[in-house]
Amino acid sequence: MNKFGSLNIKIAFLITGVFIALIVLYYTQTLAQKIQKREKDIAQLYAKSMEYLANDENSSGEYGFIFDQIIPQIDFPIIATDREQKEIILTRNVDYDSLAPENEKRELLMEKARDMDEINPPIVVSYRDSVILNYIHYGQSNLVTQLKVLPLLELIVASVFVILGYTGFSYIKKNEQSNIWVGLSRETAHQLGTPLSSLMGWTEMLKNVEPQSEELIEITNEINNDLEKLKKIAGRFSKIGSQPKLNRENLNEVISRVTEYFEKRIPTLVSTDGIVSKKISLDIRSRGNVFADINKDLFEWVIENLIKNALDAMEKSNGKIVIDISENSSEVFIDITDNGKGIDMKFRDDIFRPGYSTKQRGWGLGLSLSKRIIEDYHKGKLTLLESGAGKGSTFRIKLSKNIIKVQQNLT
Repeated sequence: MNKFGSLNIKIAFLITGVFIALIVLYYTQTLAQKIQKREKDIAQLYAKSMEYLANDENSSGEYGFIFDQIIPQIDFPIIATDREQKEIILTRNVDYDSLAPENEKRELLMEKARDMDEINPPIVVSYRDSVILNYIHYGQSNLVTQLKVLPLLELIVASVFVILGYTGFSYIKKNEQSNIWVGLSRETAHQLGTPLSSLMGWTEMLKNVEPQSEELIEITNEINNDLEKLKKIAGRFSKIGSQPKLNRENLNEVISRVTEYFEKRIPTLVSTDGIVSKKISLDIRSRGNVFADINKDLFEWVIENLIKNALDAMEKSNGKIVIDISENSSEVFIDITDNGKGIDMKFRDDIFRPGYSTKQRGWGLGLSLSKRIIEDYHKGKLTLLESGAGKGSTFRIKLSKNIIKVQQNLT
């Protein structure tokens, strides 16, 4: 699946989640409003009943209707006060300290009544629509409060599940990619083993051919160099998937060995339809020997991949690759700069993704593999520092000077 397909799925997943959350929010809020209206109607019915009884001189026997039929329906906090709002006439479903002194109890209930007024305006009970008799203060039931909090709880739970799900799938995907890398690498190392052994036997036979001319000796030596290179490559692949051993190495010497190998083979490496004559220089710049904890074989592989990447980007007849080695008190920096066609910086993260390639040929694995070696095995960073169309590119490797010491402290 490409990047845009994956992005579309993530967007669709996010939109669906938001849509479901909005539906739940709308439903719970509508339900809460209906319950609030019901509670208001009951409170108003209670107030109207009290008003009716106050206005009808012959209704003394109807008090039983209020206490038997209306008040039992009240499941929300309600407080009835006198017209001056100083005395408490009735309370129901109100939590307070019933053992407190009367004056403290009254103040506590009046404070609760004022809190209720902030939620619902008090209902007035009047005599013949002119004289205020009582005020009915009422709040909201626990059910309404819970319904209002419910969407927030649902969003929190949903967010936790989404995060756990995303983390889990990312972990599974990463493990799958890691297993593919390991399986492919070890199978490659295994497949290289047989032809390598055969080629080494043929070179031994070449050494015994008589007469030994200078040309034959030179050819045999170059074949041996390439065989040693292939053996090193096979060894590199076999190390993928296991924690490689790090040693303190002189980076100037390690990188120099890589550039020396390339200098003899640059014309072949940059050729697309046979050997093309291009003048490409490899220049190492450093202010002295720089040391770091690395696995030499794997680190050489990274430098080779970055040089090959620079060579493939060359479109000029006078190409130039500069490797600058620098350091500070705790870190080492290796900048590989070329004057090739460059890369649009909006693709600075995509170029490290497996399968991404701007070339017509190739699997797009070189930079991805290099990043894995530097960041997973050397705990460093590999980034595209700067680039631009027609302006060349600069890749930066950043390493810690004391990886071995840090790992020993961790263990």
